[in-house]
Amino acid sequence: MVKSLMKYRDRTEIIGLILQAVEGEPLTRSKIMYQAMLNFKQATDVTAFLVQEGLMKYLMLDRKYAITDKGRQFLTVFNETNKLLATSNDDNITAGYLQVQNQQQQEVASHK
Repeated sequence: MVKSLMKYRDRTEIIGLILQAVEGEPLTRSKIMYQAMLNFKQATDVTAFLVQEGLMKYLMLDRKYAITDKGRQFLTVFNETNKLLATSNDDNITAGYLQVQNQQQQEVASHK
C-alpha cells in the first residue's frame, strides 16, 4: 500500500522557488505566492529576507519584486544542486523499488 505524503519544503527550496518565479520578470507578492504555492506569511517573510540579503530587490513604483545578480548566482547553484540530488534520489528510489519487488517475488515463490 502506497501512502500519499505531502512533501515538506525547507527554506532553501522555498527561496529557490521564489527566485525562479521572479527570474523571468518582476512579480507582485500575490503572483509570487501563487507561482511558488505559498501562503501570505511565508511569502511575506521570505521575500523580506531575500531583499535584506540582496537576492531580490523591491521595485517601489511597480510594487513588484525582481531578482538581483546575487539572486541569479544563488539560483544557478540551487538548480545544479537539485539536479545532482534528483539523480541520486532517483537512483535510490529505483534501487529501493527493485529491492521491494524482489522481496515480493520471493514471498510469492515461497507460498507456492
